[in-house]
Amino acid sequence: MNQDRQRKLTITGTGSTSGGVFQSVRITGEAEIHGDTESDSLSCTGNCSVSGSVISRTARIVGEFEIDGDLKAGKLTALGQLKISGSAKGGVFKIKGQLDTGGECEAERFENNGAFQIYGLLSADRVDIGMYGPCYAREIGGAAIRVKRGRWQGVKELFTRSGAAQLKAETIEGDSIYVEHTKADVIRGNTVIIGPACDIGLVEYRSSLELNKGSVVHAQKQTK
Repeated sequence: MNQDRQRKLTITGTGSTSGGVFQSVRITGEAEIHGDTESDSLSCTGNCSVSGSVISRTARIVGEFEIDGDLKAGKLTALGQLKISGSAKGGVFKIKGQLDTGGECEAERFENNGAFQIYGLLSADRVDIGMYGPCYAREIGGAAIRVKRGRWQGVKELFTRSGAAQLKAETIEGDSIYVEHTKADVIRGNTVIIGPACDIGLVEYRSSLELNKGSVVHAQKQTK
């Protein structure tokens, strides 16, 4: 381990500091970090803004965290609001609350219980979405994609004033797909289940398609 990686950054209360390379970053309170920040572990309970990109092997966020750059994390768990001006990439993302990214969001596994605005591609081997507010992604791609309206009241109360729990996307493409309360231009998959309250322009499927009577699919096509 090099000398920079041995450093630990700890802020308790209110404070600001420069970015850098650290073994660990721990914030309890309100903090501002000026510059790119890299660490083995990052923990934030409170509010933090970073004027730069963030790289961390593990990141745990409770509260509000804003990154004026990109995020790369091996494992991310967040409860609250996470805003990323650039793109987010990593391994396992588990988010309860609000996620906003200005670019792509790519992970091995993506779980969101809350709401999100992703102005690029949302991509993961497994995408599991429990909606408690409005969700948007330009495109969604993955092996297994599940989109459901959430039912946990504790999260629902956070989004009662933010709009209907509905997903909007231009394209959703995967192997196994289940969606409900979704409005999309195109859905492509091997096995596709269209649950309740959906409005889909075109569904292209290879093996099977199931349609809920309460949904509208304007066109459907079986492909080889």
